[in-house]
Amino acid sequence: MKKGLIAAATLAAVAGLASADVFNDNVGNHLAGGDLHDFFASQGFNHLDIVSVGVTNDASNIYFDIQLNADIDATNWGNYMIGLNTGAGTATDNPWGPRPINWGTTISHWIGTWANDGGSGIGGQVWSHDGSSWSQTAGLSGTDDSQHSTGHQRFSVALSDLGLGVGDVVLFDVVTSGGGGGDPGVDHLSRSDYSASDWGSGSASGNFLAYTIVPAPSAIALLGLGGLVTGRRRR
Repeated sequence: MKKGLIAAATLAAVAGLASADVFNDNVGNHLAGGDLHDFFASQGFNHLDIVSVGVTNDASNIYFDIQLNADIDATNWGNYMIGLNTGAGTATDNPWGPRPINWGTTISHWIGTWANDGGSGIGGQVWSHDGSSWSQTAGLSGTDDSQHSTGHQRFSVALSDLGLGVGDVVLFDVVTSGGGGGDPGVDHLSRSDYSASDWGSGSASGNFLAYTIVPAPSAIALLGLGGLVTGRRRR
């Protein structure tokens, strides 16, 4: 039986989750106004094209729902990664490769996930930077591959593994890539234009997105503040 995530709306109703923030991305071939370079789009690598990312939390975990523009089950590879700054970011690189990604800022944590086994199952690692080097500190706290066929990579990470609590703001960028340690970010959530033109090029982030850890609805109800929980969307 799979751990972790059901659909966000159901989770919000039965598992004490806050309403999800949904961060939409530009979609499609860059020649038609999208943000996936034609080099990748023409080869059918749409499973690396981000459509949107939903982020929410409960009292213990932060949940990510990365929606891609293709069936993940139809491929046997794909990496879906997140660079985060929880307020103490000092790293300008990442622990995987490191891959040639220019954040334009610093990060404190790295969440690396994959679907490299024909789309069935999700693997993942959580890394933290101590100011001088990276170390793997945890794994994913939950996964759900039940919607891979519709392009959803869903997983959760314990808030404690990121050093996060209620009221904290985490800055982040979601990045897709291939299986090679030298592969760039094929698509960056933070950008509306393409971030890489081929496997041999590096990639660069735009402005990081922000998510605030909020009390779970049950906790807010105890405080009489239930009406303050609303879905927040990227502006």
